[in-house]
Amino acid sequence: MTLNERLRIKLSAVSGRPTITGPLIEHIVTTLTEAKARYITVEGEAGAFCEGLDLGRLSDPAEDWAAIHHSYADMLRALECAACPVVALVDGVALGGGLGLVAAADLVIATPRSTFGLPDVLVGLVPAIALPQLTQRLGVAKARLLALDGGTVDASTALRIGLVDEIADDLDVAVARHARRWLRTDIRAQHEVKVASAEMNAPNADAEAMRRFTKLLATAETQRRIVRMAAGEPPWLDDSEGEL
Repeated sequence: MTLNERLRIKLSAVSGRPTITGPLIEHIVTTLTEAKARYITVEGEAGAFCEGLDLGRLSDPAEDWAAIHHSYADMLRALECAACPVVALVDGVALGGGLGLVAAADLVIATPRSTFGLPDVLVGLVPAIALPQLTQRLGVAKARLLALDGGTVDASTALRIGLVDEIADDLDVAVARHARRWLRTDIRAQHEVKVASAEMNAPNADAEAMRRFTKLLATAETQRRIVRMAAGEPPWLDDSEGEL
C-alpha cells in the first residue's frame, strides 16, 4: 500500500475560521479515519491555531451542543488513536476546545508568539471534555490550575509546563526533523503504541499490551527488522511500509 508522507488537516477548511463546529469535527474524524500517511499535521491560520467554540453561537437554541460535545470527545480519541503520529503546529492563539486538540496531539510545536488558554470558567463553563487529554499531558495539578485560572500562558511557559514540546520560528522545518525519524519506523508498531497509550488506564490494559506485542512479534516485517538490528544493520532499510 502506498502511503503519503504528510497529511495536513486545516482547522479553517470548513468555515474559513479556525473554530470548533460540528462540521469541522466531522471533517477531522473522517480525515483521520481515511488517512493513509506517515504523519499528520493539524494547523490553523497565521496568528490563530484554534479559537475554540464560536461564542456567538453558544446561545443559539438551534445548536445541539450535547451532540457537538460528544462528537468533540470522539474526535479527541480519534486523534489519540490515529494510525500515525499527529503533530499540532501552533501559530498564535489556541483556546478552549483548541487547547484540547493541542493536548491530544503526539507532538506540539509552537511559534514564539503563540498563546494558550482555557477561558471556559470566565463565561461560567467547564472544559470537561478536554480535561482528560490536558491531565494526561500536564498532570492533574497543572491541568487543573490552567482550567481554574481562565487566562492564557505564552509559548515559553507552555514549553516549561509540558504543554508544548518545541518552540520554532519555522514550523515546517521543525516537523521535518521529526518526520525523518518517523519514516524509519514500522507504522504498524507506531499505531499500536498510540492505541496502547490511549487505553493504558483500561482494566485489561496489561493483557491488551501483551496481545499487541505478540501480534507484532509474529509478523514477517518485525522479524526482518529484528534480524537486521541484531546484525548491526539499520532496521529500517526495507521497501516494506507495513500495513495499517
